[in-house]
Amino acid sequence: MTDNERYYTTKVYLDRLAKGMDPLTGEDLPLDTVLNNVYVCRAFALASEVFDEVIKNGCRVTQSKDRRERLAFSITEQQRDKIVVTESPVSVTVIARRVERVLDKDVRPLAPTKITEWLESEGFLTTIVGQDGRHTRVATENGESLGIATKEEDLRGEIIKKNYYDINAQAFVVANLDKIAEQTDERRRFGDREKVTEKEEAEEKEKEESPAETPPEKKKKTKKKDQPSEPKSA
Repeated sequence: MTDNERYYTTKVYLDRLAKGMDPLTGEDLPLDTVLNNVYVCRAFALASEVFDEVIKNGCRVTQSKDRRERLAFSITEQQRDKIVVTESPVSVTVIARRVERVLDKDVRPLAPTKITEWLESEGFLTTIVGQDGRHTRVATENGESLGIATKEEDLRGEIIKKNYYDINAQAFVVANLDKIAEQTDERRRFGDREKVTEKEEAEEKEKEESPAETPPEKKKKTKKKDQPSEPKSA
């Protein structure tokens, strides 16, 4: 089996596992198996997406530039006009991928979570806490008016909430990409400053808590008593 065949086969196995299927036979796995756990299936789905990118890259696990060297997000109006918006509602992940496709390769893309963070800061989404303690962003009244719909879906026996964006909401996100990127950069800079401040505070606290060093006691020099001299021989 060649390297290319190995990658393709692995991708097929991961796709099946992500769907709760036996990777070899394609049959549904028992519901009580750990491989059918929703979080495990999501991990398989994520791994499958990574392999998909590797395959698109000619089955090479390389990058033209280190992510740290990539430029901050920027987009031209010509690139913005190329972003696809559709009548059928899509998830924020799809929107983020469509945006990334038109960017220059050396530009850092916007993560889907950065888009939803901005939408929440603008009042179109809000975070709720479910009975299982999980935090989920759902559409507010303003978000629904914009064209964001929160729907409940059955994911292998687990009910989850997922947001879908209609053509108006998609166009709104595309029109505000610069503002989203600006907030992302500001939070990144604030995070860096916060890390520095925390480090300085920790160092200062350590100095305050550590006892002051006392100079070592000097040993007292004791004079040697004069030893009695031996009597001279006659």
